[in-house]
Amino acid sequence: MSKDLIIFYSSTNYNRKVAEIVAVKTSADLFEVKPVKAYDTNMWVAWDVAKREREENNLPKLATDYPDMSKYDRIFFGGPSWGFTISNPLQTFLQTADFASKRVYPWVTFYDHDENYLSDLKKQAKNAEVQPLLELTMGVLNNRADLGETIENWLKKIGE
Repeated sequence: MSKDLIIFYSSTNYNRKVAEIVAVKTSADLFEVKPVKAYDTNMWVAWDVAKREREENNLPKLATDYPDMSKYDRIFFGGPSWGFTISNPLQTFLQTADFASKRVYPWVTFYDHDENYLSDLKKQAKNAEVQPLLELTMGVLNNRADLGETIENWLKKIGE
């Protein structure tokens, strides 16, 4: 039996909800990436801080350590798109993480756009075999039935 890990960041609990649904369906372990200083739950306020961090090349420090990914066969990786790309806390995580040729199944939640999320993840996830991206819009995230069905279809597609 394979062992799965879910690595996620959630500032507003949308990604926590996705991670928990995937965990129930796969019996995966959960690992939440947490910055030392939490971002504002107001998307626009958080965006201003995140944008400034990127411009100053000053990504947030993390309060969490790194999981031992060697124990896992598959890794699910998800979080919000901020400014068309990976959220700052996940970018900090990716600076040190080594996926050691593991298959990584990413998802992204977004309000408006996520254009660079997958290409940036492929560049930043060291030694990962990044699989196709599951894109979750706010419409899907706010409808529990749609969200469950979308995740179920994704898991079937990847062979769960």
